[in-house]
Amino acid sequence: MSNKVSFLECTNPDCRFRFPLDLSIYEGKFCPRCGANLGTITPQIDQWQPGWEPNFDVRLVGVLDNIRSAQNVGSIFRTSEAVNLHHLYLCGLTPTPASNIALIKSSLGSEERVAWSVHNNAVQAVNNLKSEGWQIIALECHPQAQNLFSSQRSNIIPEKVALVVGNEPAGIDPGVLELADQVLYIPMAGQKTSINVAVAYGVAVYGLISSWSTLRSE
Repeated sequence: MSNKVSFLECTNPDCRFRFPLDLSIYEGKFCPRCGANLGTITPQIDQWQPGWEPNFDVRLVGVLDNIRSAQNVGSIFRTSEAVNLHHLYLCGLTPTPASNIALIKSSLGSEERVAWSVHNNAVQAVNNLKSEGWQIIALECHPQAQNLFSSQRSNIIPEKVALVVGNEPAGIDPGVLELADQVLYIPMAGQKTSINVAVAYGVAVYGLISSWSTLRSE
């Protein structure tokens, strides 16, 4: 990969601010922190993207139940493309690529490569998926939820899975939870009772894929 992004360092010994800069766009002569001259120029290391062919046959879709943040939805689009997700169902007040510039900026083009559709009612959308044979997995802190990483979870690999994530702070619609075949939670330490929904979605997607791949290899 050829680029002109480099890491520059301020020559002021009391500052030494070091940061990346695209030299094809900016000259990079002066430190943005103290105004001193910039010295060291270290070219960015060429990045390598390894190929991946997951050894499972599960069709996976995502259901976004009233996600408020366009940036979070954009991030979920990027993760969905990374795992070759089949479809995203954007439900309720979830922003869509058709109507939100902030989403498009954070998704970095992945919204053009991940199939998506808009649904006014998450309960109806999930009910339709369930009637079509999709196993519904809800990601929620719930008294009956199972640990995402527990070895006690089912060792049966499903054919079709719909992963549901919900609103912050309301969580997943109770009507959707009633339809769920499994409710999973991500174990957390500390005082906060939840993590960012886009982060949680990524943890859950890769956690599920890892478990399916492990089962397939056994």
